[in-house]
Amino acid sequence: MDEVRRKAVALEYCRLLNAGDLEGVLALFAPDVRFEDPVGSPALVGREAVGRHLAAAVAAGIEETPGVLTAALDGESVTLAVTGTMAVPGAADGSRVAFRLVSVMRVTEEGLIREARVIAGRSDVTPVG
Repeated sequence: MDEVRRKAVALEYCRLLNAGDLEGVLALFAPDVRFEDPVGSPALVGREAVGRHLAAAVAAGIEETPGVLTAALDGESVTLAVTGTMAVPGAADGSRVAFRLVSVMRVTEEGLIREARVIAGRSDVTPVG
C-alpha cells in the first residue's frame, strides 16, 4: 500500500476513536490483528480482544491529537505520534491524564491494520490539572 494511504488509515483510526465509533475503529483492523498496548504488555490478538481493550479507552473519553506520521519503505509500516487525554481508569472524581505515544502500525494492501504496537512508558503519562 502506498505511503499516503497508510497514513490516511492511521489518521482515520484516531478520528474514529475520538468520535467514540468503536465499530468503525474495529473495521480498520484485520480479523487476526495483533495489538500491543503498550509494547511490553501481552499482545491482544483478534478484533474481539482489541475491541474490549479499545472499549475501555472510549469509555474513558479518550481524545487523541495526531502528530507527525512517518512511512517506511517496506510498503506496510507507518508510525503515528499522538498526544491526548483520557479519564483515569476507575477514578470516580473525573480526573484525567495526559499522554504521549507513538504507534507503529502495519497496514495490509487492502487497507487493514494487521499489527499495532504502542510505544509509551510511565513517564509519558501525567495527571491533568
